[in-house]
Amino acid sequence: MERLDKVVYAPSIRSGQYDLLAISEIEDFRRPLLTPIISARGDNLRMIHSFAEQWTGDHFWIDSSRFSQDSQSELPIKLNDPSNNFQSKLDTFRQIKAINDKVLPIVGFRSGDRQRNVVQFALKLYSEFSIVGIRVEGSGVVLDKNISTARALLNAISDDDLKRTVLIIDAWSINEMPSLQEGSSIQKMLALLDDYEIGKVITVSTSWPDDRPDRGTSAVIACIDPYWQAIVRKKLLQQNVSHIYGDYAATNPTKDLLDDYDPTKMAQPIPFAGYYSDCQWHQERRGAGGENEKYREIAEIFRSLPNYHGDTFCWGTKAIAAIGSGNRVKSGNMAFWNKIRINQHACAMLGDISNGILDKLANPHDRQYDDLDDLI
Repeated sequence: MERLDKVVYAPSIRSGQYDLLAISEIEDFRRPLLTPIISARGDNLRMIHSFAEQWTGDHFWIDSSRFSQDSQSELPIKLNDPSNNFQSKLDTFRQIKAINDKVLPIVGFRSGDRQRNVVQFALKLYSEFSIVGIRVEGSGVVLDKNISTARALLNAISDDDLKRTVLIIDAWSINEMPSLQEGSSIQKMLALLDDYEIGKVITVSTSWPDDRPDRGTSAVIACIDPYWQAIVRKKLLQQNVSHIYGDYAATNPTKDLLDDYDPTKMAQPIPFAGYYSDCQWHQERRGAGGENEKYREIAEIFRSLPNYHGDTFCWGTKAIAAIGSGNRVKSGNMAFWNKIRINQHACAMLGDISNGILDKLANPHDRQYDDLDDLI
């Protein structure tokens, strides 16, 4: 597990073209600190193979998408097929490993999957990969079934394999602080640590909203993912369990259809973009459908924000500056600006975590974190 010791952030994305490109644009000096989680979707593996070929950072994770809006695309249908203990998914993971041996597999499953299929699939992964992730997700009855499957899997592996297991707790989409009380979904997932000596946990959620400001207006939306994860992290560290923060990099795969925008198939939407800083997103929506020159106006608004990171901060801010100043001939469309948003969010969130934001949020009354008042 030593290869993940420096990692502090796990941006989770679906394998759309612009999502993968956004992560690919992250600079080399940032890559050792993050471990991307990729949920495979679409009709083929071309973009994932391309990502694997060029990724020079630390480990990255591969999973199959189980989001409803991906359920009818070719890859999820193939990878989520339990035939022969998920043989198609196993073959796919092997293909990606042959391209880049830093890939790590995730054992993800649906509540209706048979436990035997999941366990047999997982045992094969443990025999071929150095680290294996077990992803637990859902709520209510779905979560209870998934936890039962996770327990069956954890009971089937050896103590040595348990030491190279990462538990991925995925809260999906949230619009308020999730309950951390006994019996809550989060606590049910964390309870696995009471019975199994797992040394590392990744927590994931997204509070990116599914609605948009009215045309011609802006909005400031709280990014609440760090708040609940900071509390969980503090508890985990007290139990000597290592923690990695994760989010969906300013996307919401359970709700936001425009995150899947394809200019070749969909009508041009009203220009919209978001910018992350200090646990909030500034959103702008300008012009009419297809009026993409309005993105230059949005870019200049972002550059004028008091918490703007600067034109050279990351690939995303460089693109914003080039569009706003007119140095870039094209102002971009929704797909390109989704790429900007994901990249800028990932780089800025990585900076916040590296600068101790989770410690500050978990210890708001500690005098060394007096500057927390600027964030809440």
